[in-house]
Amino acid sequence: MNFNFEMFTINDFILLIPMALAGALFLGAIPMRTKMRTNTLRLLGAAIGALCGMVLVEALPAML
Repeated sequence: MNFNFEMFTINDFILLIPMALAGALFLGAIPMRTKMRTNTLRLLGAAIGALCGMVLVEALPAML
């Protein structure tokens, strides 16, 4: 597998950062008993949001 990340620029962080923040807020809102579980869910949500944002950024030129 050869990934080509030449199309990925610093301006694409305009979309990646809000997607990661939305994922962290979405999964961090699930009530948990301990702070560690809440923080783990926030971290997982941020990773999932950033991954979805990266897929979206890479797929946008193909959709247009």
